[in-house]
Amino acid sequence: MKIYIGDYWVPFPASEYGGTWTVIAENDQQVIDLLKELSYDKEYHEEISNAVENAYALVLHPEYADHTPRVLDHFFT
Repeated sequence: MKIYIGDYWVPFPASEYGGTWTVIAENDQQVIDLLKELSYDKEYHEEISNAVENAYALVLHPEYADHTPRVLDHFFT
């Protein structure tokens, strides 16, 4: 599992100040699926894969925490 940290994919002016997201997932596709579920603006769904590709992805140690795939945090404007 990895923790992914990335920037909000909706450009200005639709998103005035941008935003960030943090997701635990097994792979890029799982991150994309979780972010699509979270997204309230389907117009920009095609941009999610670029945001995931440009995100930081850090490998999590398998023994130290619950690594259930999920959105940990997000801030979208």
